[in-house]
Amino acid sequence: MIRTLNLAKLPFFFVSLFALSLVFSSCEDDEDGPEPRPSESITDLIGSTEGLESLDTLISLLGSDFAARVNSGDFTIFAPNNAAFSNLLSSIGYSSLGELRTDILSDIIFYHIVANTYLEANQLDSTITTLGFSQIEFEQEGDTTVINPDTQPDRTVVVNTIRGSNGVIHVTDKVLLSPDGAGSLASLFGTVAGITSTLGDVLNLQGVDGGISTINSVFNSAGVLSRLAGSENFTVLAPINSGFDDFFFTSNDNVIETANYHVLAGDVDLSTAGRTITTLGGATLYVSQTSNGTYLNGIGTADLEYGASNGKVIHMGGVLKPAAPLTEMVDYIEALSGNSFTIFKKALAETGIDVGSNRTIFMPTDAAFERAGIITSIDSVEEESARLDTELLRSILQKHVVTDGMLFSTDFEAATLTTLNGNLALTLEGDNGTITINDNSEKTPDNANLVFPANNLVENEIVLHVINEVLLP
Repeated sequence: MIRTLNLAKLPFFFVSLFALSLVFSSCEDDEDGPEPRPSESITDLIGSTEGLESLDTLISLLGSDFAARVNSGDFTIFAPNNAAFSNLLSSIGYSSLGELRTDILSDIIFYHIVANTYLEANQLDSTITTLGFSQIEFEQEGDTTVINPDTQPDRTVVVNTIRGSNGVIHVTDKVLLSPDGAGSLASLFGTVAGITSTLGDVLNLQGVDGGISTINSVFNSAGVLSRLAGSENFTVLAPINSGFDDFFFTSNDNVIETANYHVLAGDVDLSTAGRTITTLGGATLYVSQTSNGTYLNGIGTADLEYGASNGKVIHMGGVLKPAAPLTEMVDYIEALSGNSFTIFKKALAETGIDVGSNRTIFMPTDAAFERAGIITSIDSVEEESARLDTELLRSILQKHVVTDGMLFSTDFEAATLTTLNGNLALTLEGDNGTITINDNSEKTPDNANLVFPANNLVENEIVLHVINEVLLP
């Protein structure tokens, strides 16, 4: 089953669990491992271990009181190496740890320290409180231990274990960040590129994947990420990862087009943006304001106030499909929905109907045409009867073209719609907002319903919605 998510239906379900995951190997204190250095404290170990110079710098920035506290008891430190800090800094738009506020540096390092000495990974309890009073969860998987396994699939491997006079160090290749709320930390991570890069996999919804790492990968592949890390202001429209389940790329150019489709110039307030806004690539997006929230091209948005030094990041419940020519969009819908639209496409070609612009089209599936007994009408135009059938098709197609403007599913309300051939009664049914179309014709045995997610797709100034019945004139 193809899945969709309506963010506006769940306006308060965001849980900002902010923690990266890692796996580290159980390191036994044997002759192949690093020799214990019982004459050195934990901070001494960090200062004298190659590859931990950045962590040593961080400790120096925090001052002697911090070092004294860490050396006052037995502790286990998960020590990020230089590459870990370098990757973090580049992703958040900074060049050195000194550019981060002291309280942020303190939060980072305290999340890496737990009381007591754990020489081996499998000695760790399932949940441990760090010195920063945040919880870390551990799960044993064979000879490896996963930290915060439910919030992040990426895993960091410990490269060695070093024992000192008052504890042990496990060296990691990524920086862990405290689960204190992604929203409150976002503004500390510099640019919008820093937010999508750093928070990408650690944002979660209740029971739903709310990470935004996939769009970050799209930005990177399209060559847009470096620009988002610059001085220009942007509003990034970040679909949750699961939104890509209902989306696929058609070409390398489409990757670039999609990336630009999810970026707006400037710090945009969608609530006051009006009906249309322009993307970084010059395309038009359509804004719908409803009692449930704000939608772009029928897709729900949630501004969680992820402010950045150069704009902000807005959550989206799905991926915005760039506009395409009608025939190309129909081909895309076929692949997306698993339905075929051969009859609809041939009917368009045979009838030569001009659907116009600023329109909404309800597109029946082949199965719908077959149920209506309309399947051979377009096979030939050589006989008079076939030409009459073509005229019938023209009449049918005109009934599916709404002239009341571009209407996304979020714009629908119980109303009468005007088509190129008569009126349609639109009703909303059930708690999930099922959209039903009544063609006011006794010829149609059943009312039509929208087929999700093959809807809200834009062809220049036309919105396409797939329906499961033909609307007969």
